[in-house]
Amino acid sequence: MKVLFVCTGNICRSPMAEVIFANILKKKNKRNIKVASAGTMTMNGLPMTETAREALNICGEKIGRRIMKSTKWNRDMLNEYDHIVTMTQGHADHIGEHPNVYTLSSVTQGEDIFDPFMQSLDVYVQVCKILQEELKILYGRIVR
Repeated sequence: MKVLFVCTGNICRSPMAEVIFANILKKKNKRNIKVASAGTMTMNGLPMTETAREALNICGEKIGRRIMKSTKWNRDMLNEYDHIVTMTQGHADHIGEHPNVYTLSSVTQGEDIFDPFMQSLDVYVQVCKILQEELKILYGRIVR
């Protein structure tokens, strides 16, 4: 199985989701599942924001050896990934209707994951904690 998380710039929310979900998979010993992230309005190679890294650390998430660089969304990803999970309905709309594209909130019954970009560390930590809870739910719904 391959899971892709998508946000706008791929420097805050979706890489945070990638790290958190990868850590959940590691704890559950699910090594056959690939997880990645991309952005709808980015360019390749931008680093994850330092504030996002710091928030992950505060939330107890390990980045490990992952090199977190942005990847621009492309149409080929529709066939490459089994699950394309967007942070907002706007991201899903940008990608277009496809059976494997859906918002995180559609699975968790939560709300769109708001963008912490250029906000305080406290806001990033808040987003990180929301992602931790919602990604546990996603794991339970898509991983067997």
